[in-house]
Amino acid sequence: MSCQDMEKYFDAFVDGELQAGALLELQGHLLGCSSCTALVGLRRRIKGEIKRLGEVETPPMLRARVLRIASGPARRNRIAAFCALPLAAAAALVLVLAWPKPQEAASEPLAAVVDDVVQRHSRDLPMEAANRDPEAAANWFQGKVDFPVRPVRLGLENASFGGARLSNVRSHQAAHMTYAVDGHRVSLIIFNPEHVDITGGKAINLGSRQALVGRRNGFNVVILLDNDMAYALSSDLPSERLLQLARNL
Repeated sequence: MSCQDMEKYFDAFVDGELQAGALLELQGHLLGCSSCTALVGLRRRIKGEIKRLGEVETPPMLRARVLRIASGPARRNRIAAFCALPLAAAAALVLVLAWPKPQEAASEPLAAVVDDVVQRHSRDLPMEAANRDPEAAANWFQGKVDFPVRPVRLGLENASFGGARLSNVRSHQAAHMTYAVDGHRVSLIIFNPEHVDITGGKAINLGSRQALVGRRNGFNVVILLDNDMAYALSSDLPSERLLQLARNL
């Protein structure tokens, strides 16, 4: 399910009131979605501050700020109903309304995808299909994602396969594989670009295929477009090295 579908569970999750089925579904989503994890953390901090500060009457200036943040008449009416809340609750509304949605984090679609890919790589989550070769990992993905995952061997003497896990890019299914190359960890995230907007940036021709290059937080990203699928490589290796690896995919 998408981040928007998951958001309705956040408050019940933080309050410990989520039913078992929805709880398992949300926990699985949070494992692969740093944006939703951050939003859940924000809600948890806000609720903690509300309990800690107690009842304080909302000052007029803060009430006015909440109303300014609200956009549109319908939403303004809903916010106005909350203006009699304690100071901490009103401050919480300001934070929630001002907090950027996940899709607002980057200025163009490609940059948002690069953000997602780097976040998945940098978190170094445990692999669900660990210590398997690429062929076994590709078979493991069958029935778990709605697109074919082919086994990917980088074909290098100094490259080894690390494992595989389910992930997502912009709230859509993705297959995440890890490798060790030249002593550096490399993530390969495979997804269907029909469901993910990757426009923007400059395309580099790799023979009959194209690649898009990005960088975020010290990590380089190369996204290879091949046969209606996207293969995103991420590492602290130089982008030139990742382009060499992309040619071998």
